[in-house]
Amino acid sequence: MNMNAKYIYIPVALLAAVFVFSGSSRLVPGPAPAYAQASATEPGQRPDEAVEGEVTTVAPPSADPEASPEIIEKTISVMGFEIIPKGGTYAVNADANVRKGPGTEFGVVGSVKQGDYLQRIGQIEDKDWFAVAREDKEPIGFVYSGVLVPVVDGTLIEETRGVIMQNNIACEYRLRFEGKTTVEGGEFDTSDYEIRFRCAGEGGRVIFYSHMFLTEAAVKKNYHQIAMDVRSIGDGMEEYLTTNFLYNPTTGELRFDGHTIPKFAVPPKIAKIRVKNLQEAIIEAIKIAVSTWTTPAWESLFSKSAN
Repeated sequence: MNMNAKYIYIPVALLAAVFVFSGSSRLVPGPAPAYAQASATEPGQRPDEAVEGEVTTVAPPSADPEASPEIIEKTISVMGFEIIPKGGTYAVNADANVRKGPGTEFGVVGSVKQGDYLQRIGQIEDKDWFAVAREDKEPIGFVYSGVLVPVVDGTLIEETRGVIMQNNIACEYRLRFEGKTTVEGGEFDTSDYEIRFRCAGEGGRVIFYSHMFLTEAAVKKNYHQIAMDVRSIGDGMEEYLTTNFLYNPTTGELRFDGHTIPKFAVPPKIAKIRVKNLQEAIIEAIKIAVSTWTTPAWESLFSKSAN
């Protein structure tokens, strides 16, 4: 695989010479995995008359006063179980039961539907069940973690600016968060972004816009889609260049996931990187996408600016 681009610092004089909006092609989440009933396990240890919301501690096992101090992990009591507090918003990807405790041996107290959103309160160590709540934060019970996928908030408060150099073409970009859109069917939202490019090179100068979106719920196991559409590359209607990525917020992995028109872009030399957070994932996706554009892609951009 070839990548005909690299990032370097750009002379100020060239940037001074630098100076629409597109649709999107969202992935539809694949079939939800069948709700796998966990094998029966021993019920969790119940504390003696624990008070809802009470903070307790796990005593260190060693009584040796000279032993190295151990981390005392705080727990909270939820529905009679001591759990480790862990937050986060999750989407339900398959209908499932809500149970009184962390396992199939506990009674059913309700259910959740595919597309519901839940707040994780925490979980018992080494158990694949989350204590969950709805928007009012009141615990409703335990749900098997295999039917829950993390939801990320793609809101970016401040606009971001940067510079990309591809061969002899210099581009300044400005990234802005535009808002959120509910995907058809209402299963999840996307966070939408506008990117303005000002580019200059031997072919001239051009200003163009790109639309980028992030699926706030995972479209593949633990992976969210990031896509960047450029209608100015292509016919601008039914055929235009989209570059897709998959982002795992838990591991920080950002992975290239293909182009729509191979004529206008080549696969990147490095197809998978690690990022620190969502904002870095968005910025790196922009840089990688632009770095893969071919000569015909740039000719398409500059020819439109000349008309």
